[in-house]
Amino acid sequence: MITAKVVNPFKALEHDGHMYKAGDTYPAEGYMADEERVYFLTGVHPEYKKIYLADVLINEQEETKEQVSEFPKHTGKGYYELSDGTKVKGKEEAIEAENALKSGE
Repeated sequence: MITAKVVNPFKALEHDGHMYKAGDTYPAEGYMADEERVYFLTGVHPEYKKIYLADVLINEQEETKEQVSEFPKHTGKGYYELSDGTKVKGKEEAIEAENALKSGE
């Protein structure tokens, strides 16, 4: 599980429009943090010239075995590994490719 400290306020559309304030913990209770989104929010925003998250904590021990073994697995920099070992760029493309593998296409 990934958590981080909010350093500048923002609205998270991917969390049903939840408003985060400075000092809050990201993600709010009931939401999951997407690794790519956290990476984006810890960098300087190209338009607003601010960072929104800091002090990122990755606690891999809390992740369930089911989550760890689930495919496609994010391997970093936008790439995902499928259950057959191939790597695909893009989350949506990887999901589609994994579904095709499971259905035998």
